[in-house]
Amino acid sequence: MTRILAAVFTALCLTLPATAQDSDQAERLAVAQEYVDATMADMDMAAFIKQMWIPVIQQMKNSGKNLSPEQITQIETLYNDTLTEPLTNVMLQQVDLMAELMTLEELSALRDFYNSEDGRAVMQKMPTLSQRQQPMIAEMLRNITPQMLPRLQEIISGS
Repeated sequence: MTRILAAVFTALCLTLPATAQDSDQAERLAVAQEYVDATMADMDMAAFIKQMWIPVIQQMKNSGKNLSPEQITQIETLYNDTLTEPLTNVMLQQVDLMAELMTLEELSALRDFYNSEDGRAVMQKMPTLSQRQQPMIAEMLRNITPQMLPRLQEIISGS
């Protein structure tokens, strides 16, 4: 009888951490979902996508290709029509990744921030921030690429 009780006790001890871990995972998934819902509610997807097509327009302009306002509108429409749904899906899929990578406390802090007035304001300003940073990043890459290119070619050629 003592052996049976010991076996039952051991089994319970081994399953409790797994149950607690499953419970913690479920909580993290729920909080991650709340975070994603909060960020997606205030996301301006068109502004987010604009960050992708504006550099294309600028690159064309820099290479001497002048686009008409109608062509620019068509490019904008193409990007929006093509990318809105897939990008939304990718963002919605981040729930599992966030629950895997972050603690419950971290997820709760993110959720709480993005549910606050300040968090919503930050989220609404992120596309503009990225859009304004894009030219700086492009300029930096233009300046540094010539320095990196010879070494990159050496690496690729195995020298």
